[in-house]
Amino acid sequence: MRTAWQRRGIGQALLAQARKQTRLPLLVGTWAAASWAIAFYRRHGFEVVAAREKDRLLARYWTVPPRQVANSVVLAEVGNLATPGARQ
Repeated sequence: MRTAWQRRGIGQALLAQARKQTRLPLLVGTWAAASWAIAFYRRHGFEVVAAREKDRLLARYWTVPPRQVANSVVLAEVGNLATPGARQ
């Protein structure tokens, strides 16, 4: 979301729509340095998964180069963490 459009409820509305369209747990990948994005998802019920689980999830569901894997985090909806005890 462009900075000028943040804090207007657009991201929250998009997330709500994604939740309506699936019964599967949602996973989100983002840059580890994107603290604003991580904070947004945490406010909306997500938690960062452990590094080992992050690597496994990125390999399974995304196609990203090794540098991006090293500099990314994956967040999962609380209660739907991919592996029990996988919180970081």
